[in-house]
Formats: sequence, C-alpha cells, structure tokens
Amino acid sequence: MRRFWHVGINVTDMDRSIDFYRRIGFEVVQDKEVEDANLARAFMVEGASKLRFAHLRLNDSPDEALLDVIEWRDVPSGGRATADLVHPGLCRFSILTDDIQGEYDRLSAEGVEFLHTPQTVMGPDGVSGWKLLFARDPDGTLFHFVELLRDAATVG
Repeated sequence: MRRFWHVGINVTDMDRSIDFYRRIGFEVVQDKEVEDANLARAFMVEGASKLRFAHLRLNDSPDEALLDVIEWRDVPSGGRATADLVHPGLCRFSILTDDIQGEYDRLSAEGVEFLHTPQTVMGPDGVSGWKLLFARDPDGTLFHFVELLRDAATVG
C-alpha cells in the first residue's frame, strides 16, 4: 500500500458543495465533466454516463488526501446523507486544526452550521485530549474538526 488517497462524497449541487468546502479551507485541484458509461458502470451506477467531479485538497501537497466530490448528472443523487456516529459504514471524515475555536468563529460567521460548539474530551491522564467540533455539509455529510491537546492521538 502507498497511502490513503481520497474520500468520495456524492453531492446534489456541485457548485454549492465546492463553495462550501472552499469556505472550510479546501482548494480545488481538479474540476471536470465526464461522459463515459463504462466509468459509471465501474462505479456501479447503472444507466449513468454523465458526471462532474472535483478533487479538493486542504494543503498544496500531493501527499495530502483528497475529497473526491461527485455529482451524477443523468442519475442524480437525491435526499440527504444519513451517516451517523453509531451505525456501520463511513460515519465521518476528520479535519485536523490547531485552533478549533478560531475555525468555529470564522466559519460560523460565514454561515456554516455546526451541530454543537467546540467540545473538549480529556484522556485518562487529564493532560492530553481533543477538542471536537461536528458539522454537516450542504447534503448532510457528517465531518468534524479535531484539535489535539498535548500528545493526544487516539482515544485512550
């Protein structure tokens, strides 16, 4: 294995989603429209051939994982994402930050709706821990910001 490459997110409105993720801090690396029934079939989207995808990255580094945002054009997505933090399957993606309160203040002013204010979780040592901040994108995809306190890395 080489590295973790990307997370795919289906969206209902590409322009709205790109605008949202840009506000979060992502940069568009690639934005492309494709018409290819074989590609759609490979992704198990039967009857489709048209899509638009955008690759977004937080940092200008080829080693940084991408968000692969996809809007199927001829078999459009509908409804809202239903991921939660209990049921099996992808439940969230995470963005590491050094200033969770600053991100909360900045993004709240830009209209990002958070599920709560920044929360602090301390580890058993009472010194290391995490600050967490959950939000949903315009289609309901759940994600969170994490600020590491001291040497926190895993739930312990």
